[in-house]
Amino acid sequence: ITYSKVALCAAYSPISLSTRSKLEQTTPEELYQFLGSPNNWPKIVLSSHSVKSSVQKNLDKPLRIGENVDEIFGLPPLLPLSVNWKCVASVPPSKAKSGRLEFYSQDGVPGIASSCRMTFNIDTSILDTGKKECDDTAVDLTLQMDYEPMSPIAILAIPVLTVDNAVALKLLLPSVLESISLTPLDKFRQLMGSLYGFAGIAHLGDCLVDSQLLISAGSPSYYELPPSGQAFALLWCAAGPFSFFASRTGGRIADLGLIGYGLIEILGAALIRFSSEGSIATSLDPFTNAILVQGVVLLAWLYSSKKED
Repeated sequence: ITYSKVALCAAYSPISLSTRSKLEQTTPEELYQFLGSPNNWPKIVLSSHSVKSSVQKNLDKPLRIGENVDEIFGLPPLLPLSVNWKCVASVPPSKAKSGRLEFYSQDGVPGIASSCRMTFNIDTSILDTGKKECDDTAVDLTLQMDYEPMSPIAILAIPVLTVDNAVALKLLLPSVLESISLTPLDKFRQLMGSLYGFAGIAHLGDCLVDSQLLISAGSPSYYELPPSGQAFALLWCAAGPFSFFASRTGGRIADLGLIGYGLIEILGAALIRFSSEGSIATSLDPFTNAILVQGVVLLAWLYSSKKED
């Protein structure tokens, strides 16, 4: 038995999915440029594998009206699915009007869904800070996805698409936009903050279990230290998570977190090296090692700060 495409579509009602997100760390113009460029889609959509064009085209720039792009999704090469999107509307946002991007695919995914439409509406809203002179703006983004099911698969996919769209707009899109806007120095601060945060937690676990790190540096175990020594060891461990959270704040606060961790580590190494208990130190000189490590961190900080220029 052969069913026409019209008959198959008539068996199911059209599907319309809407997802909204408010973005505070970007502008409408930046969001328009990002969403209009197909190469960015796989960065934020979990189900999107890649994009390609049959003609030589820069997919890092927004598509113009009438231009096409193939979006590959599913599980290629085991389950390669694709949609050929055509840009049918592209309105850059401005102070006088909202932005709009619309992509349409008549054929959709053959045998599964047809008349697929993906629309991004970009608006600006005012954030109420409680002070009229200090109100900030945010970008309201709405994704409208419409399609006509041709198979039960398209119906069963509704919950998956709903979650996929929500993750894209509410989690991955803000994260990717933030990483793009970060300067080399900010990226370095976050990297070191993450490393120090992990190190602090690892040091705490080591201190409370067998103190192998302290012992290898020539210190008594944590439980053999005097109360003042135990307090300093805990301060050393806490400096890691503090540096991590400070790095997420950015700017000079992030630098203070890195400097604080470095100074505490150098001071702790000096106490081990020059105390009487430090006479049992192995061939590893913790003080020299700490100086060298923090020196490398300082040079990396200086290098990253110059890259901003």
